[in-house]
Formats: sequence, structure tokens, C-alpha cells
Amino acid sequence: MAIENFEELHHLHQEWKKDLLLSEKEIKSLTSELTEISSQPLDHDQQVKIEHFQNALIRQKEVVNDELQLIIKVDKLMSENNGEIAQLHMLHNKLQDDMDTFDRLFVDLREEFKAFKRSLLKS
Repeated sequence: MAIENFEELHHLHQEWKKDLLLSEKEIKSLTSELTEISSQPLDHDQQVKIEHFQNALIRQKEVVNDELQLIIKVDKLMSENNGEIAQLHMLHNKLQDDMDTFDRLFVDLREEFKAFKRSLLKS
């Protein structure tokens, strides 16, 4: 996306922030579910999966925080009007790529977690 309209970009960034904050809430919820599941008797493979999800959720939380900080940085550069257009363009493209990747990976993680919970009900 070419940077021509800072207002449009700001609006898009606000949407991303909302999405990230919703993801953060979902990460907390999944972490809580995981804690509850881990309190049950589990076999070794299930414990390994629990640890995998714990690590993945911690990483997703870190990504959410990193992206929120980058959005704030880009918005600040835009509002100060002293950001170089090339720098803003580069940062915005990075944000766009990061958000696309985050969304894809988070959906995959969510689906993997749901499948794990279903497998626990069968055992």
C-alpha cells in the first residue's frame, strides 16, 4: 500500500491494534484452559503437547506486544510529520507482513489446540 493518506493508515493501524488486543484476550483464555487441562492426569505425549502450547502461547503474547509497540512507533512518526516517507513505507510494509503472518500462525495454533482438546475427550 502506497503511503498517501496518513489518516487511512492510522485507521488501519487502529484496526490492527484492536485485533491484537482481542488476540491477547484469547491468548489469556487459551492459557487458562491449558492450565486447567494440565491439572488433569496426562500421559507423556499429552504433557509434551501441553508444553508445546505453553511455549507457543508465550511466543504469541510476545509477538502481540512487539506489534503493538511497532504500531505505536509508526503512528508517532506519522503524527510528527518528520518521518521519512521511505521509512514509514518500510515500517508499514513490515507491519502488514507481520500482521498477515501473525494472523495465519495464530489461526493455525488455535486449530491445533482445538484438535488437541478433542483428542483429550476421546481418550
